[in-house]
Amino acid sequence: MAVTQFDGRLNSNEIFASIYNMIISQDVFADNIKGTKSQLVDKARVDGSMYGDTKLYYSTDVLKSEEWGGDAETGNLLKTYRPKDPQCQKITIDIFRQISLTVDNYLSKRAWADATAFNSFNSVMKGWIRDTKRVYDSTLYNAFFGTEVANGAGQNLTWTIASTTGSASEAQQIAENMANLIDDMTDVSRDFNDYGNLRSYSEEEIKVVWNCKFLNKIKKIDLPTIFHADGLMDKFTDSLPSRYFGTINASGGTVKASNTTIRSLVEKDYTVSEKVTHVFPGDLLPDGATYLANETYTVDTNIICKVYVKLPPIMSGFEVGTSFFNAKALNENNYLTWGHNTLQHLYNYPFITVKKGS
Repeated sequence: MAVTQFDGRLNSNEIFASIYNMIISQDVFADNIKGTKSQLVDKARVDGSMYGDTKLYYSTDVLKSEEWGGDAETGNLLKTYRPKDPQCQKITIDIFRQISLTVDNYLSKRAWADATAFNSFNSVMKGWIRDTKRVYDSTLYNAFFGTEVANGAGQNLTWTIASTTGSASEAQQIAENMANLIDDMTDVSRDFNDYGNLRSYSEEEIKVVWNCKFLNKIKKIDLPTIFHADGLMDKFTDSLPSRYFGTINASGGTVKASNTTIRSLVEKDYTVSEKVTHVFPGDLLPDGATYLANETYTVDTNIICKVYVKLPPIMSGFEVGTSFFNAKALNENNYLTWGHNTLQHLYNYPFITVKKGS
């Protein structure tokens, strides 16, 4: 059934045709944004400041041992043993956003039956300022998280999964591969960070964010019988909708008709044949939209999960709400302005992408 908009016409009274039935009430829905997948971005927040704009993260490597010669070492007493220079990664607050809303307390009142309905509408619209930021934060971070790729073969894995034997077997193979990966990460290795520094990680700090397509299959079918071991079961909890997992499009292009795979990495307006479509990160681009390099991604249904130790940080420089009353027009502009860093994973820690192969 097509969605119809109230056209403002009242219904003629059944008895007195010259008068019209009145509107009983006007309700404004206020339960709009509830279950956003915002737990990742909330866990990843780090303190920023209005002073300065950059956090520096330093990474160092292992030292070495050598044979000791007893008295023969006397001549080495003044020899220096400097460590290698540390690697340094910077995270900078360089993105600034603003949400704007105009309301008034005069002319728009005429559209409402009473003060209760009018105040409810204005309250809901002002509440949308904060909810819009929640949507922006969560979708931006989720789309980044599902498409970010670290360096090195050890952080880009393909697991051979024989899906033809049924979902139960597929879940067993995923569990076996995950257990093996955790064992590898708890051993000393240079495979699981961009710098190639020697690291090992405790099992407790290794976390997984699953593509819900795979996690739901596991949890609904095999969780009670397979994933009962202490520790491993804890890795089968966090997930993101499958739409957030994909490969960034390094080149620009134009969306073909019936688009089902190309989604946005950013919040943006796309104009096709004079029709403007506003998308948040993770939304499908409209058919025929032209996009720039590195602002979209193509969904990859073979990405099983992302494995990490420390979440990529999102740093807030400032967040301020302001308003301005226009005495001439008798309306009020409300603004929410904030800044955050360009998102990137920390090179010192694992950020592993696991794909399904055959």
